[in-house]
Amino acid sequence: MVIIADRTNERRKVLLDGKVAIVTGGGRSIGRAIAKRFAAEGAKVVIAQRDKPSGERTCREIEQAGSTALFVETDIAKREAVEHLVLETVEHFGRVDILVNNAALMGASGPFLDVTQEAWDRMLAINLTGVFMCSQAAARVMARGGGGSILNVTSSNAFIPQPQCCAYGAAKGGVEILTRSMATDLAPFNIRVNAIAPGPIQSRSPDDEPPRPTAVTLLGRVGLPKEVAEVALFFASDESSFVTGQSLCVDGGLLVNAYALYNAPRPKLQSGA
Repeated sequence: MVIIADRTNERRKVLLDGKVAIVTGGGRSIGRAIAKRFAAEGAKVVIAQRDKPSGERTCREIEQAGSTALFVETDIAKREAVEHLVLETVEHFGRVDILVNNAALMGASGPFLDVTQEAWDRMLAINLTGVFMCSQAAARVMARGGGGSILNVTSSNAFIPQPQCCAYGAAKGGVEILTRSMATDLAPFNIRVNAIAPGPIQSRSPDDEPPRPTAVTLLGRVGLPKEVAEVALFFASDESSFVTGQSLCVDGGLLVNAYALYNAPRPKLQSGA
């Protein structure tokens, strides 16, 4: 006799149950997807966003779905704003378990010979110094609470240069080595630090819009914010409890696309193989 167990009433493991997570830039695009995914896994999510309307909108979406969220208007380039963010988080939820450094300033800064000091300073203030300040402030709370997880969102441009984007590439490259330095210094406090480097992501489209095709990735399409969020969930949760100091490219094979590099004939994508 064969007995088939009925598992329909078994509860799936909730990966972030009871955790408190700060997501910078959590109001839009990748940050919004991460914030909503974390909330769905039981986390209390603090959305740090300079743009107030998008931050409040994402906060409402999370609350309407039955989860807990807090919006804190934050410019991560300012130390006092960062300290306020962490203080508000602790006052509301008592702790910080997860920090996702997602907020970023994107865009070209112009040809290298024409890059202004103001453009350089602003790009590094948000994309590199902001990561340092948020991580330091949050890690001090994590250390007192017994540990935590920090996730830095970098970019494929940390590994390959994009024309007229020297400041952005330098900042994201800096975050890559900062990730490994932080992992080294924070390990004694049981704080893990990792990074994810997204490639081309369809970030300003409706949630249900399919990804656009592109020849620059091996998978033949751009990525979706929710696909980055799934990787972020792995690094933030205990599913990656023995992983620190690592960086994972979420780029559809952009960095290893030898077809594009060598202008080689590319086989058609096979379906159902």
